[in-house]
Amino acid sequence: MPNPQRRFVPVLLAAALAVAAGALPSPSSVGEAVAQSSGARAPKPMKESETSRKAHAEIIKAYGVYEDQAIQEYVSEIGQRIARVSDLPVNEFKFLVLDDEAINAFTTGCCYVYMNRGLLLNLNSEAELASVLGHEIAHVTARHPQRRQTQGILAQVLATGAAIATGSGAVAQLANLGAGAWLQGYGRENELEADRLGLKFSARAGYRPEAMRDTFEMFKRGENFEIARARAEGREPRIYHGLFSSHPTPDARMIQAAKGAAKVEQGPPGGWIDNRDEYLRRLDGMVYGSSRAQGIVRDNRFYHADMGITIAFPRGWTVENLRDRLLAFTPNKDTIMQVTVRGVPPNQGPREFLLTQLRGATVTGGQQFTSNGMDGYSLITTNGSPLDGGAGPVRWVVIYRGGSAYLFAGASKSSRGTVPEADGLFQSVAQTMRGLKPAEFPLAEPYRLRIKQADATTDLGAYAANVPVDRYQKEELLLINGLYPDKKLQPGMLYKVVE
Repeated sequence: MPNPQRRFVPVLLAAALAVAAGALPSPSSVGEAVAQSSGARAPKPMKESETSRKAHAEIIKAYGVYEDQAIQEYVSEIGQRIARVSDLPVNEFKFLVLDDEAINAFTTGCCYVYMNRGLLLNLNSEAELASVLGHEIAHVTARHPQRRQTQGILAQVLATGAAIATGSGAVAQLANLGAGAWLQGYGRENELEADRLGLKFSARAGYRPEAMRDTFEMFKRGENFEIARARAEGREPRIYHGLFSSHPTPDARMIQAAKGAAKVEQGPPGGWIDNRDEYLRRLDGMVYGSSRAQGIVRDNRFYHADMGITIAFPRGWTVENLRDRLLAFTPNKDTIMQVTVRGVPPNQGPREFLLTQLRGATVTGGQQFTSNGMDGYSLITTNGSPLDGGAGPVRWVVIYRGGSAYLFAGASKSSRGTVPEADGLFQSVAQTMRGLKPAEFPLAEPYRLRIKQADATTDLGAYAANVPVDRYQKEELLLINGLYPDKKLQPGMLYKVVE
C-alpha cells in the first residue's frame, strides 16, 4: 500500500532505458572495440550471489512487480545494453521494475538490479535513465554489495512492517517505512566510484554523459521542495541523507573523464543519445501513485477492486497508502490508525486470531460482533501505543472477509487509563468496511500519467486539480516535468500530466 505523498529517496540509483535501433553500433561491438583499443583481455564472469538469489523472492513479495510487460521489457532491454558494455559484459544481469512509487532503485549484488516505477516517472529522458542504470551496474561490477551484510539488510527492511503490531516505533518511523537499510548508500568513496564507472558504461553505449548531472539535479529539486515545504509546515523535512550528505553532483571534469574512459571523446556517430520524446511516450499510461493491486485512496475513502472492499476514514485525516498497510492520522498526529491484511488461519475464528496475534499482551474488553455481514472481534491491549513509547493502550479490531483477516489498530496520544481517547472512532472506522458496489469499481482504478504536447498557451496549473495529493499539486507537476521551481514549458515540448 504505497504512500500517496511524494517520497524522495535520493540514494542508491538504478534505471532502465531504450536506445533507437541502429543509432549506434551494437553494444557487443562497442565493447569489443573498447577492449581491443585498450589491449585488455575479456573479463571473467562474476559468480552470481547466492544471497542475492535468495533475496529476490523476498523483494518481489515485499514490493510487488509492476504489471506492465512493455515497461518491463523496455527496462530489461536497455539494462542489458548497458551491462554488455560494462566491466562484466559476459554476466547475465536481471532487471525488474517494482510496483512502488518511491523514487529509488537498488542492487543486491550480482546480478540483480531493481527499479521502482516512481523513479521512471520522475526522469525525463533515456539518457538520464542510462546514467542511473550505469551507476547501479557499477555497484555490481565494483563488488560494493558484497561488502555489506545483504541478507541482514533485507531482514531489517522486511521486519519494519511489523512496527505498530509489535508496539514499537513511532509515527515518524511508521511514515517512513521502506526507507531502511537498503537506502543508506555505500559511502562516499564507493558512490563516487559508481558514478565514475557508471558514466563510463553509459557513455560507451552512446548516451549523453551530462545526463547524470541532470539526474542528480532532479533529486536535488525534490529535496529542495521537501525542505521548503517542511519549513512552511513547521516540521523536519522527510529526506534521507544517504547519498547527498557527502556526495557531490558530477561536474564537467568527471563528465569529460567519462568520455575519455569510453574512448568516445568526440561523441559516437550521429551524436550522443538523449531521446527525451521517445522516453516520455513510453511512460504514457504509467500508474501514478498507488496501483490497482495496492488500492486507491480518494478523499477520505480507500477502494480496492481485487479485494472488493472500501473503508472510510474521518474527514481531515491524512490517509497514507503504504506498500503493505494503510496508515491514517490526524493533522497533529495525536491519533493514528493502521490497517493490514493477513490470511485467515485454518480453524481459527476472529477471537482466536486476535488473541494469537497479541499473545503475551495484557488484553481487556473483548467483544464479538458482525458488521456488514462480516464477523469480527475487538479488544484493547493496555499498552503498545506507538505515540508514547509503548505506554498507552491500543484498540484492535479484526474483521473476516473471505480468506482474509483485516486487522485494525488505533492509538491516541492523550489516552488516559486503559482505553484510547478516540476509541469509539476507531471502532466506527473499522465497521465502515464493506463490499464495493458495482458503481464504485471505477473509483478503484489508479491515476495514470499522460503525455501531452505544449503550445503557446499551455499552463500546467490547469491540470493541478487531478494530482492526488493533499496540497502542492502544481509543484508536483513541476517536479515530475523537471521544471521546479519556476521553469516554463516551451511550445512543442512533450510534458506529463496526471489523469
